[in-house]
Amino acid sequence: MIKKIKELGQIIYLARKKNIPMRKKLMLYLCTMVMAGLGIVCLLLVLTRNLFGTHKQIQDVLQMQLDSSTAQMQEDLEQYTGYGLSLSGQISQNIDNQLKNNAKKLTDYNDDQEALIELQRQIYPELNTTIQICRPSGVYAVLDATVNTKISGSEKSRSGLYLRLKNVTNTGNLMAETILFRGSPDIAREKELELHNRWNLEFNTGVMPGYHTLVDEKKRKGMSYFWSEKTSLTGTWEDVMFLCVPIIGNSGDIYGQCGVELNSMYFNQNYTAVDSKYGSMVTILAPVSDQILEVQKGMTGSTDGTWLQSVEDLKINHKKYYNEYFSGQGEFIGLQKEIQIPGEKEDRWVVVVLLPKDKWQASVWRNRNYMMLAGIGFLVVMFFLANHLSQRFVKPILRGFSDIVGNKELLRNESGIEELEELLRFTGEQKKNEKIHTQSLPPNIEELFTRFALGVCTLTKTEYIIFHYYMEGYEIAQIPEIAFISMSTVKKHNRNIYEKLKVSSYNELMLYLDLFERCGRISELER
Repeated sequence: MIKKIKELGQIIYLARKKNIPMRKKLMLYLCTMVMAGLGIVCLLLVLTRNLFGTHKQIQDVLQMQLDSSTAQMQEDLEQYTGYGLSLSGQISQNIDNQLKNNAKKLTDYNDDQEALIELQRQIYPELNTTIQICRPSGVYAVLDATVNTKISGSEKSRSGLYLRLKNVTNTGNLMAETILFRGSPDIAREKELELHNRWNLEFNTGVMPGYHTLVDEKKRKGMSYFWSEKTSLTGTWEDVMFLCVPIIGNSGDIYGQCGVELNSMYFNQNYTAVDSKYGSMVTILAPVSDQILEVQKGMTGSTDGTWLQSVEDLKINHKKYYNEYFSGQGEFIGLQKEIQIPGEKEDRWVVVVLLPKDKWQASVWRNRNYMMLAGIGFLVVMFFLANHLSQRFVKPILRGFSDIVGNKELLRNESGIEELEELLRFTGEQKKNEKIHTQSLPPNIEELFTRFALGVCTLTKTEYIIFHYYMEGYEIAQIPEIAFISMSTVKKHNRNIYEKLKVSSYNELMLYLDLFERCGRISELER
């Protein structure tokens, strides 16, 4: 092995001492100058913010996330709408049957607590099935009747059932634990439900979105359902959106309202902040009006990694690649896409994906600074290299012409420039008739080269493909991916290659390839 290393050193020495034509040296010098000029241009592009289309890249990142969030949001809302409409139909059928059996109208249930409890028993299975299957944060049904019409405020108090998930998660547990938020405690005992810590017997329709619109046929105007704006859930810290669906009997009578609830925790769990190299991307569902994103009326996904507050609306400034959103608290960049959501009002709803502008700018400037430092370093290296090459190129020429004028003898390979040495040898009195021979490799090195080249000819087609990847500079770990084979297959072929080429390791193989390359004989290994 030591002998081979010495032979390698001798070959490298011979390669370095080999004369290089003046044209090639000049070409190398010019190439370094061109590379230095290219470095200056790239540096200017960095300074003018045009390198690699940074703004277009950010637009692509935002657009990809926006498309994903919009598709998920549309699918979720359509799914819950379908379940809500189905729930309304099932509840109305149950109420129709109950009223028919008792030969009563729903208004006859006022002040009849037992009858209302029985009605709640009839509609509980539908509510429980809906919350277990589609997993909103809550389901409810408000009935247009009350247990006591004689108390103050009874016109806004209505009986019904309101079930909520005890823990909102997206883990998909087989049976979710529910609690009773509104309804008779008798139902809670019978169904073994825990009462919510803000439980009430009946609904307050004064704060129930859409109730007075849906139960009034004139106000409803044929509206089959709608989604409410964000509202605070009475007695809790939670913000929620309601799907509001009227409960209509076969006779056309309005029995009340039902639907599903999606709370802030639901949106946090299902629309998480997505990390990117420009910062965390936040998803918002909100109405937009007069270039104002009304965040206070919509729902916000997880805001981890941002300072976004859902209590302040954002002004919109449309730009070429993305929009700017800003308020008194700070600025964002983002994109928005309109989504069809029937509302109590004719609002235009959008899904928005936002990035904090300060984090985006910090990321962009950090990358730009890295590129500037790399560009400056590249320029320095190129200028030093150009200066070094120019010195190596000019000095031997001047010294050579000085030798010609002085009629001096040139030592072998003294200048390193082939044309100049030919001229000096031609003019030297003692070398007029000397024939220049190209020094060949030592016999033992030539034997190694020949044996290696013959070994390559014995490789199978697959072995040669892998061997050729090594010739191109690929490492062992990269072969499976580019050759579409397993690592075990690569290792098996490697053993065969090593045996046929008489090498003991990957490093020894690469040493041979480097020798062939340096001696200009790499083409002997091509098929």
